[in-house]
Amino acid sequence: MIALVLLAYTMPLDSPYMEYIEYLQVRGLMEIPYTRPYELGWIIQQMDYLIVNDAGHTVLDRRLISQFTPLVTKNEDFSHLLHGYLHYAEPEYYRGFIDYRAGGRLAPHTRFTHALRFQRASDLDSAGPKPWKDFQVYLTEGLVQMAYGTVEIDVGRRNFLLGYGDDSGLLLSPASEGYDGFMVRIPLRYIEFSNIFTVLDASQNRCFTLHRIGFHLKRFLNIGFSEALLFGGTFEPLYLNPFFPYYLSQWGIDRDDNIMWSFDAQIRLAGTVFSAELLIDDYMYEDDPYPDKLAYKVRMATFLLDRMLTKISYTFVDKWVYTKDDTITVYEYNGVPLGFPLGNDVDHITGSLMYVNTSPLWPYARVTYTRKGEGSIYLPYEIEGGDWTPPFPSGTVEKTLETVVGARAMVHGRLVLRGEVGRISWKNYQHTAGDDRDDTFFTITLWAML
Repeated sequence: MIALVLLAYTMPLDSPYMEYIEYLQVRGLMEIPYTRPYELGWIIQQMDYLIVNDAGHTVLDRRLISQFTPLVTKNEDFSHLLHGYLHYAEPEYYRGFIDYRAGGRLAPHTRFTHALRFQRASDLDSAGPKPWKDFQVYLTEGLVQMAYGTVEIDVGRRNFLLGYGDDSGLLLSPASEGYDGFMVRIPLRYIEFSNIFTVLDASQNRCFTLHRIGFHLKRFLNIGFSEALLFGGTFEPLYLNPFFPYYLSQWGIDRDDNIMWSFDAQIRLAGTVFSAELLIDDYMYEDDPYPDKLAYKVRMATFLLDRMLTKISYTFVDKWVYTKDDTITVYEYNGVPLGFPLGNDVDHITGSLMYVNTSPLWPYARVTYTRKGEGSIYLPYEIEGGDWTPPFPSGTVEKTLETVVGARAMVHGRLVLRGEVGRISWKNYQHTAGDDRDDTFFTITLWAML
């Protein structure tokens, strides 16, 4: 058995390693935790288990597990992870970055981590940091992690993706530079409790807090309940206490902050992983003429014919989800929804096939269809008024269909080359009736993992 290495820095969510992890998870060889990005220490623990218990592994399983060898040999006192990325898309778009992550041990129970991403692109990221000569430097991670027994406390900056979606969640999705605050985790054998607190805007005292309790049977079943709260204006110390229900805390001090409830579940049956999330922003248990605000996501991942990794996902977000009549508590951060990135009044379905095999070439295809109504997270029912059960999606609906075929190839173990060709079509572009458009695109991407 390899030595247990506890490294706190995380794997980038867009790293090619994520595809290897997903393969192993769907095969039932790794867990699928609710919170991402994955810490390197957690990945190494998973590899430790797979190396020791290798009976029954296929040739492809062993090949992919071997790709993690550079991570398994990291030094606990100090180590780093480096990614290089080059991307070109026709017509005339390019992006490149170097992603640097490092961390180590400060004391027997204390670790540190930091991460930077240096990026240059033909189009600047409007939600990202202030540019300098077309360069943007993302301060993506910087924290101290303290571990005492079963309790882990992170203090500093870290990104979060909550839920089982590929790149976004209904409660909390990744921000361009992560979230500043703290996280407390208490993982027990079958129960896990966690609490996240972050400051969104110090000048307005806009803060976000979330706590979750989950039940898990490893590699088989995960179920959980989360409560999130966004508040602003006057700072309320009571919300720092994660052991009280936020709904009752708010009610008792007569505040009207933005509360979300979420139920999540994931189960593995007959080689297929099923997951679901239900978000309750508001639900009318009285007869008031006021809308329910609901969202949900369902997802399935499995293998067809043993080698065809198949994924289908559907997301539905009702018209007034994430809205609030007090602008300071609208469920957004730097102009982007904290939850589902497309906001509200939208549904989104995506399906993909990837042929995974022992050769370096993995071909794939992907289809995505989106319907986006005219609703906005900045236009609540209290201001818009009108029908409290409007058609979904509402108004002039923009419909987008994207089809992609491509392939990824591993070159010398540390390089991954990807090429895609696709077509995207819009109906009622930007909610303008009759404005239909389409475009063909080609992309090529090179990753280097050092």
